[in-house]
Amino acid sequence: MILPYNLLPDVRWFILGQQQQQFPILQNAPFLKQNGSNRYTIAAANHLQSLTIPVHGEDRNLPLPQVRINYSENWLRTHKQAWQTAYGKSPFYEYYDYRFWALFDQQPPTMQTLIEGCHQLLFTNLKIPHTPQYLQEPGAEHSLIAKHTLAKFQAQSTKLSLTPYPQVFDAKFGFREPVSALDLLFNLGPTAQEYLQQYPTIKP
Repeated sequence: MILPYNLLPDVRWFILGQQQQQFPILQNAPFLKQNGSNRYTIAAANHLQSLTIPVHGEDRNLPLPQVRINYSENWLRTHKQAWQTAYGKSPFYEYYDYRFWALFDQQPPTMQTLIEGCHQLLFTNLKIPHTPQYLQEPGAEHSLIAKHTLAKFQAQSTKLSLTPYPQVFDAKFGFREPVSALDLLFNLGPTAQEYLQQYPTIKP
């Protein structure tokens, strides 16, 4: 099963990769505004909040690794404020947040630099015992081929039922999903890997 090249993937992305004990990731899919590759979702104080990385409009038809990030607006401050509001009271937020901001504050020029930097941080801090494998699939620059390549992931992700874990606002909303694996990390910290391991191993 090949995984999509997402910025801060949701919890299901990590569960499915862990279940098959490998993380093959489709790197050369086209950038499409609607595919969410430059967005991620957090469990905010009042609702699930989608945060977007702005990109240069002229790059919208390029493969995602080549797409340049637009820093003309101070979107980084918006993201930092959103994280603080959503996770400032989580048990492990202050233990991990600065590691991600060290990457963001460098203002990586392309989505590839930012995505793969975020992956490295998530794999390290979630203690994922596997290495991401970035694939260049023939023809995947075309959206229909990319969609077909990722079809199994989409189907499995839709069917996967998550076991609830503690979240900051669960007394108010109950367990909320889908959310970025940041949510898992900030709420469970070192025990996040135990959470991921509870899902049975499957064949790739």
